[in-house]
Amino acid sequence: MKILFLPNWKVEQCEEIPKDKQPPDYYVKWQDYWFFRYFTEKPDVDVLDISSARWIENFEKNKIRFYVIQALKAIPKLNKYDLIISHGMQSGVVISLWRRFFKTKSKHIVFDIGAFNSAAESGAALKLMQFASRSIDGFIYHTSSQIKYYEKFFPWIVDKAKFIRFGTDADYFSPKKSELIETYASGEGYKGLGEIPYCICVGYSKRDWDTVIKAFELCRPDNLRLLLVGHVEDKYKDIANVEQKGFVSIDELKKLIIGAQFGILPLKSYNYSYGQMTLLQQMAMGKCVIVSKVPSLVDYYEEGVTAISYEPENADELADAIRCVHSNDGMRNAIGKNAAEYVKNISNECTMAKEIELFLKY
Repeated sequence: MKILFLPNWKVEQCEEIPKDKQPPDYYVKWQDYWFFRYFTEKPDVDVLDISSARWIENFEKNKIRFYVIQALKAIPKLNKYDLIISHGMQSGVVISLWRRFFKTKSKHIVFDIGAFNSAAESGAALKLMQFASRSIDGFIYHTSSQIKYYEKFFPWIVDKAKFIRFGTDADYFSPKKSELIETYASGEGYKGLGEIPYCICVGYSKRDWDTVIKAFELCRPDNLRLLLVGHVEDKYKDIANVEQKGFVSIDELKKLIIGAQFGILPLKSYNYSYGQMTLLQQMAMGKCVIVSKVPSLVDYYEEGVTAISYEPENADELADAIRCVHSNDGMRNAIGKNAAEYVKNISNECTMAKEIELFLKY
């Protein structure tokens, strides 16, 4: 099977595996890309990412919120492939509109990460997505509650849509002995941050940092700092025991996660997929994570067994969870161990790939 994969992000084409990127973000020539490497019947996969002039990329991402240049590059090639896979409707909407008017040899499958247009229930964007979606041959979604949205606004896709849990690379995010030695060489915690324990909150966008800060100020935990990674705001810079880091490499991020006492993943409640990669990466590394009880995450943990949850935007409840997790070493370590086993056995790339392969066959 020949597949053209259209990711809604940039992918580095390289000759050998880079040290600072994880599999979705690079494609080594002559090697299987990302989850396709787990397929029993190996497909021939080409990857066409969103790369174009920087100003065009910014305009497409931030203004119109779908990728035209990527689609224009793909359209002349459609009949050369058996299957087109768009990862996100941003990379699928133009292709699907084209196929409403022109038949193609290839079928079109979409990973519907954002519930079409952030699960919008009215407006021109909804009408456009309803029109475009009728040409798509199958949908994969990672948040089970999206099916209710489909039933209400896209009933014609229900029978060709499949919930498949997202999975992370359990091996890549399993702490290696060498990493543990380096991380703990100077005592508890990552050596670049001193000896006071810290909890970590990771995210570059769509994180409810205000609730985390408020909760941390409410609980005032003894001997604990809060480290925000990926997002820096001036209003947080002078708050006691709160530190901020901007973008870090994946290797640096892994070390920061290893050194953390536990993680916090604060999200607001939306009916589409986000935050799952961040959660699973920390779980794979044996961390207890305090998570918002939101649609995108409830399929990925068992309360009190593989994670601790709180009601989204509830700073008091999050503060209680922070106190509990910080003060109870036995519970925290047990949840972290269970979390790592969950990713290893259930929500990993291999399991995800096998389910995707089965879906693509039928």
